[in-house]
Amino acid sequence: MKIIGISGYKSFIGNHFYQKNKKKIKIIHYKKDINNMSELKKFIIKKKITHFINFAGLSRLRCSENKSKCEKTNFKSIKSIVNYFNKLRNKPMFIFISTCHVYANSNKKLNENSKLAPNSLYADMKLKSEKFIKNNYDNYSILRLFNVYGCNQPLSFFIPDMIKKIKKKQIIEIDESIRDFIHVNTVSRIISFIINKKITGVINVGSGKGLSLKSIIKHIGYKIKMKPLVKVLKNKTKIVADLKLLESKGFKFKKNEKNFNI
Repeated sequence: MKIIGISGYKSFIGNHFYQKNKKKIKIIHYKKDINNMSELKKFIIKKKITHFINFAGLSRLRCSENKSKCEKTNFKSIKSIVNYFNKLRNKPMFIFISTCHVYANSNKKLNENSKLAPNSLYADMKLKSEKFIKNNYDNYSILRLFNVYGCNQPLSFFIPDMIKKIKKKQIIEIDESIRDFIHVNTVSRIISFIINKKITGVINVGSGKGLSLKSIIKHIGYKIKMKPLVKVLKNKTKIVADLKLLESKGFKFKKNEKNFNI
């Protein structure tokens, strides 16, 4: 029987995963601090956890505000979890939620072997965690999430931040960059697929469709019936997922599921 333990259960993605899957599989919240290994050890043993999904961690903004806490929570805790799991006879499947920000910008779609070049402390800690997991644990799945969106998203994310700025009639400075947006419900479905199909290794999780940030802002303005005040800058970067590996494992997107829609 699968018993899924999740940290960061109050997070945007963690909460959506729980709400979407709580009637299908047994999911138990780890409610303590992810840095508290004594409590986590008790949780894993007492609840007989077979799969552990780490949704916990500091955001990019909070990482930039507190570097030492970012390193402790986003990397050192992962290292401690892996070291502990290796001591167990029945080793849980460890699903690590990573980010597309470990990649370098590219005009081509990014596959799991594309050039890595994290450009923030947040992304650097994610990549360090990935490397430690890959070098020290066998039963893992690393999911590199692209730009996740959906209802009730915190203000620290791009779309709610743009909604706020449009409503306040602030001038939005944006460049010609292209990004890959995927709905949180699809992310939850992919995580369930990874668990059920026992897929290990590194997997991109995105829509595979590139959208300019300028067009996203225009779409938001249309939806809320307010014209955005936009100043377009010349810089341009592109980060879009190549999903051949995910789809080769058997995952099938629903009709229009790759389309951006708020």
